[in-house]
Amino acid sequence: MKKLFALLEEGVTAAHAVEFVKKDLLSAGFLELSLGDEWNLQENTGYYVNLYHTNAVAFKTGRMTGKKPVFRIAMAHSDYPNFQIKPEPMVKGKNVTKLNVEIYGGMYQKSWLDRPLGVAGRIIISGKNAFEPESLLYKSDLNLCIIPSLAIHMDFELNKKGALDTAKELVPLMSLCEQSDILAYIAKEMGIEKDKILDYDLYLYNKEGPVLVGIDQSMLAAPKLDNLTSVSAISESLGQTAPPDDTIDVMVIFDNEEVGSRSKQGADSELFPLILERICSSLHLEGFEKSDIMANGFLLSIDVAHAHHPNYEEKSDVTNKAYLGNGFCIKRSVGQKYGTTADTAAVLKTICDKEKIPYSIAINRTGISGGATLGPIVTAHLPMPCADIGMPVLSMHSAMELGAVADYHALKDFIKAYYAYRVSGCSL
Repeated sequence: MKKLFALLEEGVTAAHAVEFVKKDLLSAGFLELSLGDEWNLQENTGYYVNLYHTNAVAFKTGRMTGKKPVFRIAMAHSDYPNFQIKPEPMVKGKNVTKLNVEIYGGMYQKSWLDRPLGVAGRIIISGKNAFEPESLLYKSDLNLCIIPSLAIHMDFELNKKGALDTAKELVPLMSLCEQSDILAYIAKEMGIEKDKILDYDLYLYNKEGPVLVGIDQSMLAAPKLDNLTSVSAISESLGQTAPPDDTIDVMVIFDNEEVGSRSKQGADSELFPLILERICSSLHLEGFEKSDIMANGFLLSIDVAHAHHPNYEEKSDVTNKAYLGNGFCIKRSVGQKYGTTADTAAVLKTICDKEKIPYSIAINRTGISGGATLGPIVTAHLPMPCADIGMPVLSMHSAMELGAVADYHALKDFIKAYYAYRVSGCSL
């Protein structure tokens, strides 16, 4: 759990999460690659591909014997619902300065009220030339903002109301001084002049860190369990596992999943298929084509699942309940919101039975549509066998989410077994 806690503490934005993973893998001996450089890949070596700050690809090669390699892929996303700070962000009022923000993703709004909030993201300054600006990571040490709720005495209907007015009720307070300037504050902290800032991607984040909960400390409460539990489990597993012969174990972290995935660093792009093809060409695999990647591969889409809520029994499926503490979830959807099929579920169950890893089935109650994942998006570009799995959580998309320690361990154990599973090929 040590690395998961560290990632939850440090990964306050997608850029920070990817930077944490990058440093961790490079310290474990992975070699860094850039898209603009020539790749000379070797057997039995780990590589990290430097991409667009908020997403990443890493992979390990096994010993190549001349056979067409099997691709064992696991993917997750780095972003989560929060508040993004708009351009020209200062909103001046009498004895107060507020921040102009916009909601990113489908957050549970009320969970963000009355919490200490920090500011973090990327600051963009001039670089070598106009087409190569420099990106600097920023994370505030202080609690810089708060969104105060209205006192119940002033509106006795508050507990009955639903969504909040974003432009009125979800505006963060930053100072009791009318002259405060968030960019001037950040520039001073970073040791640069404010006029050097060309642009930024800045977000508010919940300053509360991860904690263990319960008389037996069996529960984990933290911001960003969706989806940093998956990012941590994949990166840890990749770093600790040696691929079988003729196997390439791959981790891919996408950004922008919470807003539709249609971006250059999102799942609904050609970036990842192009990288897979480049891996093949760099290993000098004669006659290897994109269709071979699809035929000789398997794709895990890893994102959190909805756990059974003990206070809302009616929200779970009648016969399929993902209880906290019963293992990771195999996610199913009749409406194809997940990539799992009967065939790919059988693959997962076989591995679990062999390694004695606990799991449950997560499927929405009839009439509750639920969300979608990376699996169906990526397989539209790479039509290969796919399964959706994840750690079950409560309070998904809240400022503080809840999961079980045992389920994280089960998820990580499964991914390690998946990466290390020896098979001559996969054709489902």
